[in-house]
Amino acid sequence: MIKMDPHDRIDLTGPWAGFGFQGGHMFTPEGHQLEPCDMTWWSLTCNIAREWRRMMAESRAEIATSSVLSRNAPSTTKSSVIYLAEALRIRRERRLGVCGPGSDAETSNVVYLSRGPRPRQRV
Repeated sequence: MIKMDPHDRIDLTGPWAGFGFQGGHMFTPEGHQLEPCDMTWWSLTCNIAREWRRMMAESRAEIATSSVLSRNAPSTTKSSVIYLAEALRIRRERRLGVCGPGSDAETSNVVYLSRGPRPRQRV
């Protein structure tokens, strides 16, 4: 059985090459030291990255579809730039049922709640 001292440097291999452990901390290939409490956020970071990739893929598909449908635009200039604010605005409008002027869609019945203390009411 191999006995490892946690204070000795342990370098990882394979896809984790460059990362390692020493003295109860993990270090990155750039030399940054990660505390154990820093690793609690990895799941959130991975979920944000996954959502970002999915949103960008959807936006690229919409751009490709709209460029195929619109033959008026020159086909030599293909743009893969995605404007995040515009993509989020479109997604929010779809989710809330807000449409452009002249549409027959009904307005959303979303009720926005405000938080905070209620004023005293006299009886």
